[in-house]
Amino acid sequence: MSQNEPYSLYTAPDWRDFPDLELYMDQVISVLNKMLAPVCESEVAITSTMINNYVKQKLIPPPQNKKYNRQHLASLFMIFHFKRFMQLSDIARLLERMISERGVEGAYENFRREFSGAMQSLEKESCTPESGYSSDPIVHESALAFAQICAARKVFLATDWRDEPASEEKTEKKAKKKEEKKEEKKS
Repeated sequence: MSQNEPYSLYTAPDWRDFPDLELYMDQVISVLNKMLAPVCESEVAITSTMINNYVKQKLIPPPQNKKYNRQHLASLFMIFHFKRFMQLSDIARLLERMISERGVEGAYENFRREFSGAMQSLEKESCTPESGYSSDPIVHESALAFAQICAARKVFLATDWRDEPASEEKTEKKAKKKEEKKEEKKS
């Protein structure tokens, strides 16, 4: 994103902008790096090592026959943005919750709407000579970014879902484990 471009010009891609065909790892990396280039500090936003790590940590499902689909790309796009202020274990739980409630497409579209709205509101708060915020725009924008990350962390940490199972299956597993422990104690 260049210095003079408004924040609202960078938007999360529409669901239909992700290729509707299966891609190999190198193709996924190429597509995502192009999509993320406007906000990425380096030339590479995502690598094969990152993707493999996300599969191992169950943030995304494993590829089918070494191919990734639209759901993988949308999840990777969200992970890129969430990881700036969340731990991967928390991202995994958040994604699991979002996807279980809405499906991958619905979760992504909700993220996209929120993301686009946030970028538009950032533009309104941006430091410009007309805004009168600061004589030093770098200090102002850095403080604003830090404040937004702090606000996101505060909301994230204040939610109860982190301590709750993400699905009925986990609830059932916990109940079964408790039952097994009770049985062991009786023996």
